[in-house]
Amino acid sequence: MGRWGNARLVRRDSPTFEDVELRSNRRMIEQRYKPIFDRHEPDGVPLNLLKEELKDEGITDHIPEPRLHRILDRADRDGDERIDFVEFMKMMTTDVTKEERSAFQSVIGAAVADILPKSMREDFLANYTCRPPPIFMIFISLVEIIIFAVYAAELSDTTTPVTATSGVPTYSPLIYKPRRRYEAWRYITYMFIHQGYMHIIFNLIFQLLLGLPLELVHKWWRVLLIYVLGVIAGSLAHSVTDVDVALAGASGGCYALIGAHIASVIVNWKEMNYQCTEGSLLRFLCSAPVRLTVLLVLSVGDTGLAIYRRYFEEEVTKVGISAHLGGMVAGLLLGIPILKNVNILTWEKTLGYVTLSIYLCFVGFAMIFNGVYEGYPETDWSKCCPS
Repeated sequence: MGRWGNARLVRRDSPTFEDVELRSNRRMIEQRYKPIFDRHEPDGVPLNLLKEELKDEGITDHIPEPRLHRILDRADRDGDERIDFVEFMKMMTTDVTKEERSAFQSVIGAAVADILPKSMREDFLANYTCRPPPIFMIFISLVEIIIFAVYAAELSDTTTPVTATSGVPTYSPLIYKPRRRYEAWRYITYMFIHQGYMHIIFNLIFQLLLGLPLELVHKWWRVLLIYVLGVIAGSLAHSVTDVDVALAGASGGCYALIGAHIASVIVNWKEMNYQCTEGSLLRFLCSAPVRLTVLLVLSVGDTGLAIYRRYFEEEVTKVGISAHLGGMVAGLLLGIPILKNVNILTWEKTLGYVTLSIYLCFVGFAMIFNGVYEGYPETDWSKCCPS
């Protein structure tokens, strides 16, 4: 034989279309989804939470629920009830059809992003971040300051200028007036009107100290909902109990923040106590019992002072106690279903539905009361803002 007589010729086939597509899919999956799964390493994503989030994102519109459960259960190859990125990659490249892969790709990013990593589910302090920054409390405070300054300038040349404790633009279309209850916006916009410098200064300090920490954990859109719905609850409670008294100030929103803090303590009790007895002063001061004690002392003390001023001090202006209480109760009721719960339990979900229902029932009752009760002052149908 020649020198090539013993050589074996190896024939290499060109890669098929399926091979090229598979490699392309693997590259795409790694680039798009590995950073999301990396947040959950080395533990992986809890299987039960992933199933729930995928269903919430609407994947069952494309994949029947029994089939979805079979796919995910098969993907958990080591049986640890978690899906890591390697298992996810195997599932996406071998366990699903092309149509199912497309369905997963449309929702998996949002589903996994909504699941908190284990470190954040165990440790409440790990949830304090500036992404996104706390913008709502700063924004609403600036709006309140601007509106107060405008009315203070208008009143400066009148017989009732703004002082430390007096000076209210009673002609404003923003203030709540029992005689103009049909102007529904007043049930919200009264929060922009304050009586004197001390009133707005204390409210600003109050809401910034309470609201900014809430935003760092629960983000601005949740705090916005709590604040505004607390303002509404405050004015409705006031309209039911003080039927002939006008209302101004953001106390309903401020007290809603107290209630929201208490709600957060209730549903995140275990996570707030993470390593709180292991020598860290910060963790001890941020533990659930300390937080709850401070909140109760603050709310009981301020409410007691408001009651004293209302019934024992001879003031022309009355303190809207029911607005304070209405806001705080609203914050408590709404904080449970709205605020972030870093480790959701079944009983907490049920409690959230119950408290939301109670809030809605109160709002419905107060609206009906405003419509049928005949003890309000005579309605003023004159022009809203006379020149």
